[in-house]
Amino acid sequence: MKNYWELTKDLPNEINQEIIGEFLLSLKVSNRSKGTIIVYRRFLEQFFVEMKEPYTSLTSNTILEWFKKNEDHLSEAYLRLRLSIISSFYKFCLQEEYVDSSPIKSRWFPRLPQSLPKYLEKEDIAKIRNQSELTSLRNQVLVEFMLTTGCRVREVSELNREEVDFENRTARVVGKGKKIRYVHFTEKCAFLLERYIIARNRYHKAQKALFLTSSGRRLSVRTIQYVIKKIGEGAKLSTNLHPHRFRHTFATELLAKGADLSFIGDELGHSDVGTTQIYARLPKREVISLYRKYMG
Repeated sequence: MKNYWELTKDLPNEINQEIIGEFLLSLKVSNRSKGTIIVYRRFLEQFFVEMKEPYTSLTSNTILEWFKKNEDHLSEAYLRLRLSIISSFYKFCLQEEYVDSSPIKSRWFPRLPQSLPKYLEKEDIAKIRNQSELTSLRNQVLVEFMLTTGCRVREVSELNREEVDFENRTARVVGKGKKIRYVHFTEKCAFLLERYIIARNRYHKAQKALFLTSSGRRLSVRTIQYVIKKIGEGAKLSTNLHPHRFRHTFATELLAKGADLSFIGDELGHSDVGTTQIYARLPKREVISLYRKYMG
């Protein structure tokens, strides 16, 4: 079986085959996620399998006509993703000086409405906490840890026991691009974590992973997502509950309590403060309302 960053199809043009292979390898070297690389690979295979010309000869009109023919039925968000992939490929070619200019035009990209982050109301948080207490200590810790650290679900899945520091109430997590940061958790979370670790060590002391299944295996991202979804259903929330809602809630609560965006960005592990700007778009009256909900 080939590596996930290697092309799985033979393209009609050998030059395209070679350079796309280089591009995908560069994504792997840059620590882009496996899922992202697979999405890129699949679309580039789909696009270039129909192109007999080398990528250097493809005109803007040729590319645009292909998109009109093949992608016209897609949603604007999905179309934008496909355009971003082909644009990234040509940006790579520009950086490597394989081409003098990119045939991709910025005007092709649909402008998507920027949605506000979906956070949890105080009442819903109480329902989720109560429901987690009815399931298991591990699930209660999962909910509390994600609510008070703002961690991504993959960061939680990959967290090891030895990376938790109870004295300073911090945990060492590996974020996107293998970037290491230290997240903080509350006194309540620390208390629950200590109880959970004592319980798990009775049966699985040798296991490195912090969060385990009942059989002692590391909790996968998919399993965490399923656990959180079931807790949301048990709490009778009006919408499905996803782990990322905890991350948005964590950031929104910090904002409501007066934290500045640079601090919030550091806690979330954003490499660019521009990514954190989405929280600044919460209406001022909404922030005031949130502050009163959380602080009284």
